[in-house]
Amino acid sequence: MKKVLMMLCAVMLVFGMVGSASATVLTFDDFTTTSYEAIPDGYGGFNWDNATTIGVVNGPIHTPGSGYEHGAVSGNYTAFNYNGASPSYIDLAGSGTFTFNGAWFTSAWSNQTISFNGYNNGSLLYTSSPFSINTSTPLWIELGWSGIDRLAISNTGSQWAMDNFTFDQSAPVPEPSTMLLMGVGLIGLAGYGRKRLMKKG
Repeated sequence: MKKVLMMLCAVMLVFGMVGSASATVLTFDDFTTTSYEAIPDGYGGFNWDNATTIGVVNGPIHTPGSGYEHGAVSGNYTAFNYNGASPSYIDLAGSGTFTFNGAWFTSAWSNQTISFNGYNNGSLLYTSSPFSINTSTPLWIELGWSGIDRLAISNTGSQWAMDNFTFDQSAPVPEPSTMLLMGVGLIGLAGYGRKRLMKKG
């Protein structure tokens, strides 16, 4: 019976871990360009609008004195939207969902507003109010949106700079068929344990 209980506890622990999250901060400081380049799909576990809209720039070297330099909160690198593209999309590359905790945003060239939408499987889950950003002071925008697989960023001006993209990755939820098989297995284990107890009695 002890073995059965231990197995039940182990299974419950596994299920308790499903959907757990681990916080990650993308600083973009592992890039080495002295100018700018596209962020490749798969970086940090995301697709960056097919690597055509969102790039990374070395602010202090490439554009000193701009919002890019001021927007590089950690290190010298910050992400940006090519040609002021709006909206820009950040999609989870694999299965499951993520929680967008927040990021630092700065306007590259002139004051503007920026807003966000969060999606899951094409359905709109969240919409933010617009945030005002300028060229000299990074603004921490914290949303805490959970259960999304796409983040859309819209802006009213030209390029923005983004740093320290902070998120929690959630594990995929088991499919119903997997849950059913696990349930049948647990019932079988419980029956086996009961049968052994009856034999001993």
